[in-house]
Amino acid sequence: MDLQEVLTKVAELSHEELHIVRKRAEQKTPAREHGQDFAEMRHAADRLDHYAYLLRNLHDNEFGAHWRHESQSDTAP
Repeated sequence: MDLQEVLTKVAELSHEELHIVRKRAEQKTPAREHGQDFAEMRHAADRLDHYAYLLRNLHDNEFGAHWRHESQSDTAP
């Protein structure tokens, strides 16, 4: 996948997860309630994390080492 495809998926999945989170907040659904919305949110979060990982790798491949500022602490030493 190229950068544009991965960014598109990250945006789509972010929107999907945000929609579910907002819906749960409106309904005041407790976090411990493991209903359909929770399962959908967990699945969306898992997919989002996967594409975020791909995005990170694409950025690292394009920009090389030592380019991070905000997320520098997120990388292994």
